[in-house]
Amino acid sequence: MQSLAVLDFETANHQPNSACQLGIVIVEPWKIIRQKRWMIRPRRLYFSPRCVQVHGITPEHVMDAPTWEDIWSEVLDWIDGSVLIAHNAGFDANVLMNTCLANDIALPPMDVQCTRLISKRSWPALRSHSLASMAEFLSIDFAHHDALEDAKAASCLLIEAASKFQVQNLEELEDRLGLVRGRVWSQSVRHPRTVRRSRIESVAESPVRYEPKRFAKDGSPRTSHGQVPSRGIAKEILMLCSDNSPIAGKHMVLIGTLLGLDRQDSVAFLSQLGANVQSQINLQTQYIIQGTIDHRPLDADACDSDQLEQGDTGGMAGVARALAGISSRRKMDIESRGVQGQSLTILSQRQLLAMLPSGLEVVRGQER
Repeated sequence: MQSLAVLDFETANHQPNSACQLGIVIVEPWKIIRQKRWMIRPRRLYFSPRCVQVHGITPEHVMDAPTWEDIWSEVLDWIDGSVLIAHNAGFDANVLMNTCLANDIALPPMDVQCTRLISKRSWPALRSHSLASMAEFLSIDFAHHDALEDAKAASCLLIEAASKFQVQNLEELEDRLGLVRGRVWSQSVRHPRTVRRSRIESVAESPVRYEPKRFAKDGSPRTSHGQVPSRGIAKEILMLCSDNSPIAGKHMVLIGTLLGLDRQDSVAFLSQLGANVQSQINLQTQYIIQGTIDHRPLDADACDSDQLEQGDTGGMAGVARALAGISSRRKMDIESRGVQGQSLTILSQRQLLAMLPSGLEVVRGQER
């Protein structure tokens, strides 16, 4: 069995070349055989307050630490010839690539797989697949946001998934779950992705259900997502995007639902398009998708991992308008991230569909 290098980075700020801590755990075959943590002095000693709040690492902790250039040969010895695995692997692969790039280091091509995708396919009924949530579900004790602790937790998650399906190696697990590896090399990252569409396709074969027409007070018909054969729309869009998905690898938070689908199908739809659908907004989030929100009011407690996944473009200035109905606490969090320089794009359902090949055309055609 090919060795698996489970890794986790912590960064000093929002720049992907600001690695300040690295943890690596080597797994083979389905056992942890060695592990190590490195403190790293970034090229620029700026630690954003939000990152420090997350991991607790400050400039004082790395002032005398080696640079990436100093430790690279040792790190390469650990990971060379292995499949790189991480929770939200796109983030860690991006940090690895950009840190090497910033130090003029050639990064050999390496396969990448994601324990978040593995956990989503292995335990699909769970409301959240964050590392903390999965560790709680699997009774894994760890200190979150320490690079080595996170890498060990992801390793345990991987081993649990392998045990659940009784597979002998990573290839068998990927085949069982319908996962395709990503790849990282000197100037590019290709994210791991899911390939099977069984959930969307199976529900698409069921009879289309229509809701009765509803009318406004003036007697005019009121548009309803229930009038659209939503699963058929989702299936057609997936077929059209099979060779070109502009949201592949994007970290998204979805608020509400899409295309008249229920919550679970909406998340599955985005995942089949290659998006990394997050349970809550964090430092990796790139898009917030504003879907259709239940008519029930959302309060601070309701805006949890089961309701958040993606949004509506318009920039940070349009957050309050685009996220109407979301708690004030959530709005303040999003606005503060924009002020601190995190790039968050808010997308409406229409704007999301406009990003997809023929997305709007499919919806309009089936609404006629």
